[in-house]
Amino acid sequence: MTGREQAEAVIRYIRTERSIRRLQQRTEDVECELILTKDAVISSERDFPLWKVWDISARTASGRYWFLYLHTDEGVFAFRTEEPPDGFIGRYNKLKN
Repeated sequence: MTGREQAEAVIRYIRTERSIRRLQQRTEDVECELILTKDAVISSERDFPLWKVWDISARTASGRYWFLYLHTDEGVFAFRTEEPPDGFIGRYNKLKN
């Protein structure tokens, strides 16, 4: 089973990729999914075992975006999303308690 099939909650986030071609910097936004399962939070870059996740918080930015912050034992990881993260955070809190 993939993480998506075991998902307790899913939220789309935007990852910005930067590259340089012919001396020009290019920026591209790529849409990814942050998946919450009973055991982990899974992003496109890495998996965070749930026992290493201390908390999840969020802040709105400019009314269009939210930043979802994953607080872990390795630091804080930020994910930019266009949808309110309340449902994702609420489901995480139910799993942790």
